[in-house]
Amino acid sequence: MLEDTKVPGFERLRVLLVEDDAFAQRLATAVLKQLGVTNLVVVKDGQAAIQQLSYEDARFDLIISDWNMPHVSGLDLLKHVRSTWENMPFLMLTGNANEEFVRTAQANKVDAYVIKPFSPAQLKQKIMVLFRIKPS
Repeated sequence: MLEDTKVPGFERLRVLLVEDDAFAQRLATAVLKQLGVTNLVVVKDGQAAIQQLSYEDARFDLIISDWNMPHVSGLDLLKHVRSTWENMPFLMLTGNANEEFVRTAQANKVDAYVIKPFSPAQLKQKIMVLFRIKPS
């Protein structure tokens, strides 16, 4: 794992993690906590994420979502988010590294993606880039 590298201000972030794979969920949660995120909502599919987003006080600073999930895919979640929150940072986790995936994700305005399996350092780097923080 990473050394404990809390990022100033990340304790104020509210993050929605949408991941049905238990291992990837634990890994992403650990990385977020090491970065200093304390306000983390974790759900297992896009349908549950849409429910979280529908709550009146459900304001998030970052959404991290798997692409392939039951009920509502990460792509459908991304489309839903973009229809309401055009500038919400959205990071997609996927096992798809092909050109079609990249084009589809970009066409739907994904901010970044990480290919599974990912290392803690890869996820940290993408999150830091999303928030325009230079690596230390």
